[in-house]
Amino acid sequence: MRKSLTGLASVAFVGGLFGRGLRYALNIVIANGLGTGALGYFAFGMVVMKAGGVLARLGLDNAAQKFVPKYVTDGDDSALSGTALFCLALPFLVGGVLAGGVFLLDYRFDHLFGVALEPTSLFTLGIPFFGTMMVGIALTKGLKETKYQVYIRDIGQSVVAILLVGFGAYVVHDLTAVIYGYVFSFVVGTALVLYFLVDEDVISFATRPSVDGKRVLGFALPLTLAAVIQYLLTWTDILMLGVFLPPSDVGAYQAAYQTSVLLLVVLQAVNSIFPSMISDLYERDRWEHLQQIFESITKWITYITVLGCLFVAIYAKEILGLFGVSSHEAQMALIVLCIGQTAAASTGPSGYLLIMTNHERLQLYNTTVVALLNFVLNYFLINQFGIVGAALATTTSFVLLNILRISEIYHFLGVQPYSLKYWKGAVALVCTVPILVFGSRLPVLELGRIFTGGIIALPVFFAVIWLLGFEEGDLVVFDKI
Repeated sequence: MRKSLTGLASVAFVGGLFGRGLRYALNIVIANGLGTGALGYFAFGMVVMKAGGVLARLGLDNAAQKFVPKYVTDGDDSALSGTALFCLALPFLVGGVLAGGVFLLDYRFDHLFGVALEPTSLFTLGIPFFGTMMVGIALTKGLKETKYQVYIRDIGQSVVAILLVGFGAYVVHDLTAVIYGYVFSFVVGTALVLYFLVDEDVISFATRPSVDGKRVLGFALPLTLAAVIQYLLTWTDILMLGVFLPPSDVGAYQAAYQTSVLLLVVLQAVNSIFPSMISDLYERDRWEHLQQIFESITKWITYITVLGCLFVAIYAKEILGLFGVSSHEAQMALIVLCIGQTAAASTGPSGYLLIMTNHERLQLYNTTVVALLNFVLNYFLINQFGIVGAALATTTSFVLLNILRISEIYHFLGVQPYSLKYWKGAVALVCTVPILVFGSRLPVLELGRIFTGGIIALPVFFAVIWLLGFEEGDLVVFDKI
């Protein structure tokens, strides 16, 4: 199981790098093609669409990873197919109602928030497709496979998105064309979901599909509120910046935020398969094995994320220059946000560990309390410090949320992933920082400094740890990766 986890996470990591790179480049394309103001409009509308998609999912993405592994193990094809169809149909219907309601009532977000954001309503067309695609990806994860996530989102949807967005930005020179292209990419993603689920016989009509809808919804619905609150916790800054500041400032913040999110790529790769693994090991009472996996994975997520944080902090000016953003405030916001993302990553997949060990209500309590605090902090700090205030509010909330998670895991499950063995990573980081600083001083173009520093620093980091000696758990992880 341990080798399986690292192997599957490796597929998700490599695919995630590719997909995350494309989605990151998408922001660069918009900023350079239409300006940071257009990027601000786009960021606000994207957040609104994805918030609707989270609501439309009804928590069924978590239910898929809870029940699909059990039905696959039991060989219950009827329940597997019925549950899959149920989990796909509901988000599409609910998302369709949400999107239809917006256009039926001629609802405009610019009227609601009092700012000129008329293009935002166009994003709601993507709600049913985004919600269905994400639940479909969760169904494929229940098969303990990560390649389909790579095929569907990291390659299929992301490639189509950047091609159409690039066409809209550089050929048509129109934000509306950019939005329609972005929304259509989720239609493609949904089509790929259906293709792969049918191909893997997850959806099959060879036997009559059956589903215990009450049981599935009984598990999923309590997680819906937690998912919505978690999403708002993540994106409150963009929403409130769209209310209080001009689109150009929102665009500059989006450039900083999307850069900081890159630090989560390792954690997201592990999260792509870890929930199904937790559910399986927990159901079979293999707690010691589960604890070992959690400890080993969290350590390496922390190592790599801290290294990434240092890299982004040192090269903040060069990175933001790719978006045409040069303000000192944006650089400060980027560094502060990186600290928050690092805090989130350094607790590992702790949120999923709570959910899959029947402590899902703690997730709801945690996110509710922190989301309220985040809203209050964003309101006051944005008005006081602008985009730097938004970064401070978001980082404070991330730190508090993950302190709560790791404390609860220790209290209720008796698990904590940290030990004195982390000193090896600390030594490696100390040895790597001078190389990063030296690279940032090279007399070459900004992009050249970024790549040179990263290419040299990463092997030095791992070489130092290798010289200090790997732990037994480290060798198991790297054997497959």
